[in-house]
Amino acid sequence: MDSKFSDDMKMEILSRTSLKALDIMRCTSQEFQYLTYESYFLNLYKQRNDIVSGFLLVNLRSGCEYINEFAPSTNSHSLDLGFLPPNARILASSEQGFMVFESPHRRYYKLISYHVCKPATKQVMTLPNPKTKYLTKNVAMVVMGSKPLHYKIIRLSEPKREKLDKPYTIYRYEIFDSRAWAWRLVDPVILPSFVFLSNQQPIITRGSIYMLLSNNEVLKFDAYWEKWTTISSPIQTLDCPFGTITKLVKYKGKLSFTCETQGRLSWEIWVLTSDESWEKLHVFDTRVDVGRSSLEAIYDSDTRVINDYSTLHSYRILTFRSDFEPAHFEG
Repeated sequence: MDSKFSDDMKMEILSRTSLKALDIMRCTSQEFQYLTYESYFLNLYKQRNDIVSGFLLVNLRSGCEYINEFAPSTNSHSLDLGFLPPNARILASSEQGFMVFESPHRRYYKLISYHVCKPATKQVMTLPNPKTKYLTKNVAMVVMGSKPLHYKIIRLSEPKREKLDKPYTIYRYEIFDSRAWAWRLVDPVILPSFVFLSNQQPIITRGSIYMLLSNNEVLKFDAYWEKWTTISSPIQTLDCPFGTITKLVKYKGKLSFTCETQGRLSWEIWVLTSDESWEKLHVFDTRVDVGRSSLEAIYDSDTRVINDYSTLHSYRILTFRSDFEPAHFEG
């Protein structure tokens, strides 16, 4: 876009594009990426394009009872999740407006069914089932294309009983490709001994899935090449005081690594650059009369989700964004 345009004019033009076009524009220019993650632009975009955005909250109340809620962002429509089957559990979501959930059979409770849906339009399609006898550890969804709709779902699972004397940690790896409409079992993910996947939600950005490991390294899956790699974190585990919390979040569309400062009153944020090195940005102060708190997610430059260990203690938080155009799951 011509540099002679002012920032206000650029925002006017970008705020009238579709979600798909907006994401493409963000990838073409650092300037566009910066402008389109400003809170003013996001609020303007939602008002002009009938967009719902916010956070999906999955709460494990007791036993196997799941409660799904939606927390809208400022100036966003709300999202009615009442169409989901009873005791459905949201497993993954995408910023293209789709999510994956599982639900028990109406008569045979131990039988689990997988589904993909677009909550904004209440469209649901049942998927073939993976090997659900194995314990699900992480599920993530990557949208590869919109016309026609093409997506992949990654599921990592672990055996119900794992021998403790093994010199490594192993996770079964299954992938569902919407073009083939089938799950396929691929070579397992093997990690060093006593290194495990964290319980945090995977972060998806630019066609890759990122998961935090117990040694603070980052496990990356490239959905296009279906290749696993490991990225070192900006801090070493040995340098962290015992009990220090680290998390992966998405900040302005980029993978970010957050870590408590030594005083445990603020959070450092590091952003992964294009050459997979880490750049320290700034520190978020969390001293807002809540004592020790946890940085859970970042929505825009002015909004972040803070957990004071009582409000969101049992929730899993998934970022969500969608338009109201009907989806075409067939194809």
